[in-house]
Amino acid sequence: MTGMFATSVIGIALLAAGLSKLRDIEGHSRVVVGYKILPDAVAARVGRVLPFLEIVLGAACLGRVGLPAVAWSVAVLFCVYAAGLAVNLLRGRTELDCGCFAFGEHDAPRIGWWHVARALAFAAGAVACLYLPGPSSLPEVATGFVLAVLAVALAFGAAAVSSTLTLGRSRVDDYLQPARDELSRRYSASP
Repeated sequence: MTGMFATSVIGIALLAAGLSKLRDIEGHSRVVVGYKILPDAVAARVGRVLPFLEIVLGAACLGRVGLPAVAWSVAVLFCVYAAGLAVNLLRGRTELDCGCFAFGEHDAPRIGWWHVARALAFAAGAVACLYLPGPSSLPEVATGFVLAVLAVALAFGAAAVSSTLTLGRSRVDDYLQPARDELSRRYSASP
C-alpha cells in the first residue's frame, strides 16, 4: 500500500500541475523562458511541452504503468526543476514564478529554497516508489489511492490557507498598507 500511496501522490501532483498549466500554456512558456537557463526559443518550446509531459507521467504513476522508467523519469524531471530553481536563487533572482501550479495569478511571484526542497522531495519520492512494495490486492490499491487523494487535498488546502494568511497578519490586508502609512504620518504630524 505504501508504494501505491507514494505513486498516487506523485501522480496526482503531476496531473494537477500539468492540467493547471494547460489553462495558459503560453504563460507557462514565458515562465520557463524567465528562468534564463536555456536559449529563449528552446525554453519557450520546453515550456509548451512540459504540461503534456507532466500529465503523461502523472497518469502513468497513477496507473503504475512502466513504473521503473516512469519513476526515474519523474525523478530526473524534479531534479531538473530543483536545479533550475537553485541556479536562479544563487543568481539572486527570487522574483521568478516557480511555475508549479496556478502560476502568476494573485501574489507577486517569488521562488525560495522551499521550492528546491519540495522538488527534491518529489524526486526522492519517485525513486522510493521503485523500492516500496506495490499493491497486492484491489483493496490495497483503493486504500492507497484514497489516502493519496486525501493527502494531496490536505496539502492543497494548507497551501491555499498559507497563501492568504501569515502568522499575526493577513496578506489580504496588504493593499491597505499605503493607507495605514498615510494615517500614521497624519497622526504623527498633528499636535
